[in-house]
Amino acid sequence: MPLLSPLDSSALHEEGLLRRGNREGSHRLHKRRLNRSSDEEHRDIPLVIPPDSPGINDAFVTIPIVLISRETLIYVGLSDTKGDELWNRWLNFSPDDASLRETDGGDLTFVDFILGYYEYGPDAVGDNDDAWYACLDTCGIASETQAALMDPHFAYLRRSQSCSYWVRDTIEMRYAGLEDIQRASRDREMALQRAAMRPGGSSSSSLAPSGERRSISGLQHRNMTGIIDVWGSARFLAAQNAPGHTVLYKALDQARIAGLFDDQGNLVEIDTLLSSYPSDFSGKAGLFYFTPNYNVALYYARYAKNRLRGGSVVMVVLHVPNAAIQSLSPPKIRHITWPSNDWKELVWGSRTRKKPPSHLRIWEDSILVIGSTARKPDLSFRALESWEYVTEDFLLKAGPGGFLESNATIATQYVINGSDSGSDWLIQNGGRSLLVFTYPSSDLTRWLAENPSL
Repeated sequence: MPLLSPLDSSALHEEGLLRRGNREGSHRLHKRRLNRSSDEEHRDIPLVIPPDSPGINDAFVTIPIVLISRETLIYVGLSDTKGDELWNRWLNFSPDDASLRETDGGDLTFVDFILGYYEYGPDAVGDNDDAWYACLDTCGIASETQAALMDPHFAYLRRSQSCSYWVRDTIEMRYAGLEDIQRASRDREMALQRAAMRPGGSSSSSLAPSGERRSISGLQHRNMTGIIDVWGSARFLAAQNAPGHTVLYKALDQARIAGLFDDQGNLVEIDTLLSSYPSDFSGKAGLFYFTPNYNVALYYARYAKNRLRGGSVVMVVLHVPNAAIQSLSPPKIRHITWPSNDWKELVWGSRTRKKPPSHLRIWEDSILVIGSTARKPDLSFRALESWEYVTEDFLLKAGPGGFLESNATIATQYVINGSDSGSDWLIQNGGRSLLVFTYPSSDLTRWLAENPSL
């Protein structure tokens, strides 16, 4: 199946927004037509760019022509050699295997096939970057993706997980970004079809009456459901100041909030924000994790943007009424922080998927847990004989200016029960009015330039 819908693809070609790719099986799409928010995020890039312009390479992103293809394997971060290997595996996948491919009417999706290859592969943890590079080489990760993963600006955050974790997360993020491009293309095609059906309508609608390109696509702007503005805007700055409320943040790639809102921007599926597991406070269930520390969320946003090819990253802002938090009494609310034994035992048991002791079966009756944030990967916790060996080195610490530093203060997290009772509480206390802001690549570029020595 082509990544771009046929009518949309033709219109983009006609407008000079889709051009021939530099690789077989690829083409180049203008950054302002990638997804529902990219037109606003990249509004500084002109839509009309002469072919010989020095800025043309920065204005376009190379994407696969077909979603399920060898070129997609390259797009998500694999080297040519590894891409060839996995593509041949996919093409020669046996119908007698446990699952049928999605192209054969089965349940095995292409992205799950890719991620499954790395589920039990090589791994690396800790401060030895040579071991990380060896892991990435063995995984067949392309040099461009290795550079994004290993960027020294994000070493502290990278070492909070393992090499395998970040490889899988990056692949999953980039593939989801392609699906986001596909959704946006379908939306544009439907709009073109509706426009063509009107009296005097045309299948091309990107030109204003004057013949000049509009600065922002009306369609994409309308379809930025739930995304109200760009990070750093006046509305974002205002969202950080909410008297009588605790302001919480969550950074993630935009494709992963698909389904969170309906077409009118109303909340429909809060469970989209559930974490994967094991996590700090649960080994077997998804929870809602937010941070009150803006710099922590910003650092996560920057690392995600650094690894994402063409896709968008968002900052979710939640305003929880202080009165709602204060109305909770134990055990509905708990505070589990370092250096208590409860925190050590809970995090170690969750990350190693141990059955919690009776006094730490907190999600049987808790709605909200406020606690310290762990940093080390699951492998590091599994290497410990017991929770008693958890040290301060296993904590995530936040510093000023968007950095995470080992000598800074311990990061706090607000964790909400992922069951119906927790979801209901979240929806009633800020969830319905979630604010989502696109994090722009321009800020990442500026921040990297201002901190060259990291």
